[in-house]
Amino acid sequence: MKTLRKITSTFILLATTFSYQGTHAQQSAESAQTKGDSAEFSAERIEQGKKMYKQFCIRCHGPEMNNSSNAYDLRTFPLDQRDRFFHSVTNGKRQMPPWKGTLNEEDIAILWAYVGSRGGTLQR
Repeated sequence: MKTLRKITSTFILLATTFSYQGTHAQQSAESAQTKGDSAEFSAERIEQGKKMYKQFCIRCHGPEMNNSSNAYDLRTFPLDQRDRFFHSVTNGKRQMPPWKGTLNEEDIAILWAYVGSRGGTLQR
């Protein structure tokens, strides 16, 4: 009986620890991304990004960044993977064409402000 209690207690402790670490890591990534560089996620840049998103991205990714077609659901793009976003937009990925030559690095940074802020919904 004591062995069963000990195993159960250990299991609960491990489950709680892993759950906390996963939640903490996600919150840290969101916090670092949205609060770390307030200039990158300024209201002005997010608004510019929204306009660019409508011009270049909405056709495939949809008005809410989650078109039900084969396009990536941008609402779930990992906030700690800014470089991956830049690489994907620049070079294309799967069905998405490369935007190199059409969008420069600053343009992509402005799009990131919109996408990375989840369309301006994450608090900065």
